[in-house]
Amino acid sequence: MVRFLGVTGHRDPEPLIECLERFPFDQILMALNAADKHHLSFMEKLLPLAVEEQLGIIGMKIPARGRILASWKPDAQKASAFEGTAAGPGTLAMKEAMYYVLSQPVSTVIIGCDTVAQLEENVQFARDFTPLSERQLAALTDKAQPVARQALFFRRWA
Repeated sequence: MVRFLGVTGHRDPEPLIECLERFPFDQILMALNAADKHHLSFMEKLLPLAVEEQLGIIGMKIPARGRILASWKPDAQKASAFEGTAAGPGTLAMKEAMYYVLSQPVSTVIIGCDTVAQLEENVQFARDFTPLSERQLAALTDKAQPVARQALFFRRWA
């Protein structure tokens, strides 16, 4: 028996908007990061609808598999046709990436970790979190612009 139903996607917000218009889902898992507003923005159309519908909102792709982070080291051997290759390091620190999304109207976020140290660091960021101002959010959106394509590798680009 199913108690709650959700929907997820990360390539294009339009199909998810249509899903929410057709069925009263309980939650949504959506790709959100500081580069979001630069291409097929989930924050501009989908996020307000999810808030209006009072859904549980789960953010994913916060560090974009590390590609939005200044510490990212591109590895051409790990790149797939779907992901493409990253041109170089990202522009944000993990704390900035995480705080950007936590400052949105999300219920929780999913952040992949490669090491226990990363997990511990992310837990500390969450404990110390205070929401960013609109000015700080705008500055991080601008800071992410040069790496938007690699940070949104999972979006529809054609």
